[in-house]
Amino acid sequence: MTVNRQATLIRWLLFLCVGVLMVGTLTWHDTGQVSGGRNEKLYFPSGKFLVESSVGFRGMAADYLWFRFVQYYGAFAKGHNDLRYFDSIIDGIVRLDPRFVEAYHFASLVKWSDFGDFPGSIDMLKRGVLHNPDIAKLKFQIGFTYYVFYRDMPRAAFWFEQAAACSDATDFEQRFAAFARYRAGDDNVSLQLWKKLYASTENGQIRSLAEKMIGKLTRRLENRKIYGDNFIGPIPEI
Repeated sequence: MTVNRQATLIRWLLFLCVGVLMVGTLTWHDTGQVSGGRNEKLYFPSGKFLVESSVGFRGMAADYLWFRFVQYYGAFAKGHNDLRYFDSIIDGIVRLDPRFVEAYHFASLVKWSDFGDFPGSIDMLKRGVLHNPDIAKLKFQIGFTYYVFYRDMPRAAFWFEQAAACSDATDFEQRFAAFARYRAGDDNVSLQLWKKLYASTENGQIRSLAEKMIGKLTRRLENRKIYGDNFIGPIPEI
């Protein structure tokens, strides 16, 4: 047996061992045979161990672990487990495949919807952005979290703008960026964003909305020149 074939065989064996360990761990927990305790995380391999033990098969391992995670979360939804391995599994998936966008996105949703952990949700998304800087979906979700749950319009607007600058962005991200800037009180910036959206969109409804906002913001800015910076005027309906 050549050295290369021997090395490949060893990697396959390591991968199979890791797979058995993951399946055994989740199955054992899903059937309620793991009792509570401080050391339960020891039953699931760390993300670092998964990376080191699946050399040459990381993509395959990440896909397999994601498949198992979907089943694991489904069992949680039915009341069969308490997601105690959630962080370990997600960490393993994104370490194996840092470009697994859906894993970051879904994990962020679980963190705020099931755990009420909004900072953790944002941290997960930012981790995804670090490895996927040109994906609008992750940046938009950060902005949406700030917009809906924190009511932090300046931060929301920043992240919507970052999303709108991605190569896969659509009118959707640009619209939220323009509106968030309006809600943040940045009328000049909002006006420019609406103008940009008006010039670039092919959607008739979006173009009509942008035209409406451009008119209202233009009038507001003109009135401020007349009545002073404290002029607010009517809030546009969207």
